[in-house]
Amino acid sequence: MDDAAGEMSDPEDLALWALHCYCPDAKRTPHQVVADGDNGRVLYAARHGAPRDRLDVSDAQLAQLLEFRLLERDGDRLRTAFPVLGVREMAPLRAALRRLATPLVDAVEKPTQAIAAELQRRGIGHSLYAMVFGYALDLLLWQQLRAEDAVPDTALTAERPWWNGAFWAIHPPRAGSSGTNFYRLGEDLTLVAVWSNATLRRLHDFATTPRIAESLRDRHVTAVTDSEGHRLRVRLDDGRSAIPLVGVGDVLDELAFAVAAPVSAFLLSRACQEAHRYVSTDDRTVATVIISHELIWEITEQLIARGTCTRAPQGEDLTGLLFLLADRSS
Repeated sequence: MDDAAGEMSDPEDLALWALHCYCPDAKRTPHQVVADGDNGRVLYAARHGAPRDRLDVSDAQLAQLLEFRLLERDGDRLRTAFPVLGVREMAPLRAALRRLATPLVDAVEKPTQAIAAELQRRGIGHSLYAMVFGYALDLLLWQQLRAEDAVPDTALTAERPWWNGAFWAIHPPRAGSSGTNFYRLGEDLTLVAVWSNATLRRLHDFATTPRIAESLRDRHVTAVTDSEGHRLRVRLDDGRSAIPLVGVGDVLDELAFAVAAPVSAFLLSRACQEAHRYVSTDDRTVATVIISHELIWEITEQLIARGTCTRAPQGEDLTGLLFLLADRSS
């Protein structure tokens, strides 16, 4: 414990922190670079800037950290080039967002209940968490923010050939946080997996099963067995898909948009300014990404606490963590 603050201490190695990246176009994210050798310790030591001769960093390490835009150099000083948010920043940020989220939860509760009813009507009530968190809050919300240029550009460039967007470290990690991974199944369809640390590997094994695209399109295939022998159902007994299809402009899309819209409006408004004071970066778009991630986790937790949304499936059957996204431009 930190006696001065009455709080847990931050690890002096960023490899032990929760590392997050908003960089969907990345060829290689920075996570492994931070974990290599003692890079995490170097980056922690340089978080406020430090002379090169005060850092235990080799020429090869320095070249790699500069190449991946994890360090920036100003003369003989080096500084960690991404936000490092420890207990002193995250505790008040999360407390503020817990309070600020409550009226947003009020606003999205009704469309969330409507999503639940529609999924039950289709026989796929198991997909509620994936539709609310994965689709509405972790996909449509980002589309809305990108449309307003409120988040960083993620396109790769000659100066940023590995990743572009936002990368940040937080401590302590947020318990039970989720993310989304995308697996292209052809020109017109993407499989989306809503993962947590507990389910990431199994969902990846399923999504990369040979001929998965054909299996999902074949009405005679009721289940798929991955390379590790885990079986996931893909169709209901009556032949309907057990995995929701979105992006086709139907009622599920309309309801998910109704969940995302008030959240994006808040993030774009002056009402969000209070949260920005806790995020140490001069780039407002990067701060918006960090705040948005924390906010969507908070909103989801409050919806679950109210009984409006189910928790993410964690057992043997992970079908409820998947959905299919149609590309109507193809």
